[in-house]
Amino acid sequence: MLKSFTVKDIEELKQLEQKLYESMDKTLSQISSEITSNSSQTLFSKMKFGGIGFDPLDSKRELNIVEQINQSFTYLASFYALEILFTEYQELAPFRLNLGTAPGSDIESECGELAAEVFAAVAPTSNQKLKKDINKVLETNAKLKFVFFMCPNFKLGRQLKFERDDVVVWASKGANIL
Repeated sequence: MLKSFTVKDIEELKQLEQKLYESMDKTLSQISSEITSNSSQTLFSKMKFGGIGFDPLDSKRELNIVEQINQSFTYLASFYALEILFTEYQELAPFRLNLGTAPGSDIESECGELAAEVFAAVAPTSNQKLKKDINKVLETNAKLKFVFFMCPNFKLGRQLKFERDDVVVWASKGANIL
């Protein structure tokens, strides 16, 4: 399912975040009820193959929990990146958010001046994700190029040690909730 849409301001962003948390809460309730009535094998099967979990932005659409977790944290990383962009580059808003397999950079300013890639991982070097995202954003024509990541053990803010070729790299605040 392609998810590509424009986010105009922080208020719209907060609504998206609220949808994501509603899906998480619904899944938590589902796990609570399933945990007492199933064997571990059945529970794990439902978690992997379906029957537990929902689309992060549509709590009515079922999705296996493994996908929900992966998508939720990537979306959260994108939302935190947008927060920074709305704060630091408000004049470039609105921003297009391309989630999942939607084409284009993960975040783009509608005016074309800014492009950003976003990911959530255990470490920025996992699967060379940071390197690949820097290379991907370098292929754009945007003047301002960013990579945002959510990983445990990184403080919110710019990560100068990872920056190269004028690509700005930020760690988002989300992974610090772990």
